[in-house]
Amino acid sequence: MTDGERQEQRSKLIEECKKYNHIDYDDDEDIIELMFDVTVEEMTELIPDFSMETLTHRQHLLILIYVKDLYDNREKYGKEEKRLQAAVSSMLLKEMYGGGK
Repeated sequence: MTDGERQEQRSKLIEECKKYNHIDYDDDEDIIELMFDVTVEEMTELIPDFSMETLTHRQHLLILIYVKDLYDNREKYGKEEKRLQAAVSSMLLKEMYGGGK
């Protein structure tokens, strides 16, 4: 995948994150981009052989959900412990330990 294709994929996924969050304005664009990048970093560290070039459907959905959770609860993080919902945690664990392969 070329750098241009990677940037196009990133832009498309960020737009999907905005759609998933029902954000139709650009005020929080930089925040969404940061949350997206953090999500990808987390998934890269936690999921063996994670690659943006070969996202599974579950990984794609995890990115959208993870960014939404970060965005929706941005005031709560740092003030109290916040955990992802059970379904998201379950999907992430399955990806981390190779579930579904």
